[in-house]
Amino acid sequence: MLRYSRSGSGAPTLLLIPGLLCTQRLWDRARPLLERFHDVITVDLPGVAGGDLPDGAVDLTDYADLVCEVLDAEGVERCAWVGHSLGGYVLAAALEDHAGRISHAVLAYSTPAADDDKARAGREKGIAMVRQDGVAEYARRQMPKTFRGDARAQDVGAALRQAGDWPAAAVVRTLAAMRDRPDRTRLLLEHTELPVLLVQGDDDPAVDALDPQERHVTRIVTDTAHMGVLTDPHTFAGIVHGWIADEIERDARD
Repeated sequence: MLRYSRSGSGAPTLLLIPGLLCTQRLWDRARPLLERFHDVITVDLPGVAGGDLPDGAVDLTDYADLVCEVLDAEGVERCAWVGHSLGGYVLAAALEDHAGRISHAVLAYSTPAADDDKARAGREKGIAMVRQDGVAEYARRQMPKTFRGDARAQDVGAALRQAGDWPAAAVVRTLAAMRDRPDRTRLLLEHTELPVLLVQGDDDPAVDALDPQERHVTRIVTDTAHMGVLTDPHTFAGIVHGWIADEIERDARD
């Protein structure tokens, strides 16, 4: 099973899924703010920190299955899913087989779209780098790109330390799964009964911004780069909690 933890109280339960090279510690700054209002479950992704890594080639739907095993173990049938970057890809993949388990979907600095040719080439380059130079070197080259140029050194360092919990096999297979994932934009937009929040950074070099017009989708842009969860946790936590509270109130009125 994946490594996970649970704390806080309040409904709905929040399931927080981190991005590539990140662990549950990604949420350390936002989590205490969310725990004031919510029961919070954080997970590590497959193969990270000793968690299970499926055998053979994997798809992000396999990751979604493992995340649902955590919910099963905790007796949580349905909750709000919050996915950062890769975690958002896992959330989108979960819509294929586990849509009934998602009450609210938050894609934080993420997208349901597939990689374009340039991004796929970047995944291939990353796989080769990890195999040749190791995870630490790959993280050293890639992680700073997800921050603004004026980012605090301690913030970048906090992210880099998390990468140490990712074994090379997990990084390689996850990069391949990201490279090969299909476009799930239409799948996300067709679930019109599912409230969706897109949190996007105005200076995010890693994700192309989406601006869908569907009524069940809300888009909020933060004054951050890709790692806004870590660099501006108060804003992020406020956005997530406020949006969910508004959606619950709206649903009650309807």
